[in-house]
Amino acid sequence: MIRDSGKSKLLKLYNCKGMRVRQLLEELGLSEEYFVVLVDGKRVNLDSYIDEDGLVIVLPRIAGG
Repeated sequence: MIRDSGKSKLLKLYNCKGMRVRQLLEELGLSEEYFVVLVDGKRVNLDSYIDEDGLVIVLPRIAGG
């Protein structure tokens, strides 16, 4: 379940336990091409599972030169 926190673009995520990172991005409507996911400060791949106590951060990929 995803709930809007009411503050800019921050979301509070609930009941993500056992969800794969790929599923989370799909539920948020975000493309894996443009976003990267950190769990507890470490980058994870799309097939990783999210633990109940994991802190999940979704960041846009940064490109430049």
